[in-house]
Amino acid sequence: FPKLFTQGEIAKITRSADDLWLRLRDGNQLNPDDGQAVSAFVEQDALLTDMVVGDSIYGAVEDILGPGFLWAGSEGNVTVNSEHPWHPDRPGDHDEISYTRLKINLYLDPITEENGCLRVIPFSQRMPLHGEIEPEDRHQRRGLHVRPFDVPGPDMPSISIESSPGDAIFFHQSIWHAIFNGWAGRRYIALKFVAKPETEDNLSSLQYYSGGMFDPHPNWRDNDNPKIQSMVSALPELGARKVHDFVPFRDD
Repeated sequence: FPKLFTQGEIAKITRSADDLWLRLRDGNQLNPDDGQAVSAFVEQDALLTDMVVGDSIYGAVEDILGPGFLWAGSEGNVTVNSEHPWHPDRPGDHDEISYTRLKINLYLDPITEENGCLRVIPFSQRMPLHGEIEPEDRHQRRGLHVRPFDVPGPDMPSISIESSPGDAIFFHQSIWHAIFNGWAGRRYIALKFVAKPETEDNLSSLQYYSGGMFDPHPNWRDNDNPKIQSMVSALPELGARKVHDFVPFRDD
């Protein structure tokens, strides 16, 4: 979604994010070799919370996931690695990847193909392509090849999603994606949502991959905004429900 936020809006979002990162570091200077990765990020700031429940984000998510979608958490990241090799956040078989998990990345710095943008392999959130892609090594050190094309990671056929502050990238968490040519200090906010779990398989996979989502941050658990409550009120009960053990599609 290019220019989902105006320049004025994204300037306020960036300011709030930078202030929150600084506050969570107790005011200390960031060591660029360490980076900063924060879970339950937007939940800790009023303006960032308002951003999630505003029409730009919430309305689009509802259009994609339908009624009853749930909040799966957020991240606020200042990166240190120059690359993040090919992977799906949520690998799965036919049934698992048909269950939609949505991630939204808001990059607070310009990113290009030569400078750390997100790359995705189109349709790789679907079988059979999803199951055919396989790194030579689970941790895929630099230079190792990716099957089925047998090419180094940066050469894998893909789409580079260049982005400027104010854009938002929506993607299925089972799609294969990667980052190359990044830099220390690259800032982004990630928002995660899931469709309403309709089957025991849906719920067991959420409990396996996203167990932390069932204990929402107190700022949201106790928030009386009806949109927030629609996303989090059912989470503790769902997390406690006994379902069958989840069997991962791949050995992580």
